[in-house]
Amino acid sequence: MLGGLREEGVLKVEALVQWLGSRGTVVDRTLVSHWGGGRSHLPADVLPLLAEFTERPELVFGPYLHAVNCYVYHLPDHAADGTELTDLMLEAGACLGRLQHTLAEARSPDSPGGVTITEEERHALAERLNELIHHLAEVRAGLMPVTKKRRG
Repeated sequence: MLGGLREEGVLKVEALVQWLGSRGTVVDRTLVSHWGGGRSHLPADVLPLLAEFTERPELVFGPYLHAVNCYVYHLPDHAADGTELTDLMLEAGACLGRLQHTLAEARSPDSPGGVTITEEERHALAERLNELIHHLAEVRAGLMPVTKKRRG
């Protein structure tokens, strides 16, 4: 799991060890390396700290939620100005259009399954739907930002 965070560029082992230490949690660098290499289990109580450290909770919790067919999306913590909100709405509309186009192609008599939607087409539809959900969440956050609660 940590390997994916490292691939995204949001996790450096030494920085995490120092950050945890500054908060009173002493963790051995070798143990963190083992977590990253999948050679040791990551304790569940470290996940919220990891999410705070990376500032990307959707990357930390996402793989676990995906395993049970749930998703998490990052919501910005600031309101969008008029131009940004317009751009967000336009992109969400474009995502909806791509979803509709993918559905129309899947239901076409000329598609691989004819009018029956194949597994591959279902996968493509799910990807388009997830893209739309992500953009709608950004629009919602642009309208009503989420305020972060910092631990004391």
